[in-house]
Amino acid sequence: MALFSLWAWRGNFGRPPSPPPARPINPVFVEVTGAAVHPGVYEFSAPPTLLEVWRKARGPEPAPEADLKLSSGSRVDLAGDGRYTIGRMNGPRLMTLGLALDLNQATLEDLEALPGIGPALAGRIVDYRQRHGPFKNIDDLENVSGIGPKKLALMKPYLILDGQGGEPQMDTD
Repeated sequence: MALFSLWAWRGNFGRPPSPPPARPINPVFVEVTGAAVHPGVYEFSAPPTLLEVWRKARGPEPAPEADLKLSSGSRVDLAGDGRYTIGRMNGPRLMTLGLALDLNQATLEDLEALPGIGPALAGRIVDYRQRHGPFKNIDDLENVSGIGPKKLALMKPYLILDGQGGEPQMDTD
């Protein structure tokens, strides 16, 4: 009886556990660095404008007037005088957030964040891209020494090419 009373007292009597808070299906992540009061990674339910990101991170005044929409994985570096630069988050951060790397823009360090890729293989990918130009298809990675079908299958879900979106397509098999 004492155990039953303790259980009921804790509030579990006849009630299911509360559901987790709702999250957007495809959240948009934007990183803010530099002269912001609150730098960090912010989550949005839809692609935000630069001004929305600026205000959320409390960037310096004057705020930009641009209605520029930012895509998931963008990084905004704020200067103290109201200037800014827009780039892409680094590879490890993209991977942590479940976002894909752009194969044609990824640096050596970005590529090392991929499963099964060390410094030597990342270097061969960058060298191949510099010698032959941008990759036209992710499967072209098999032309890089050290990448066969198995390694490509490990990497492919985490890669995109310019203009193919920012979310990796994970296999559910």
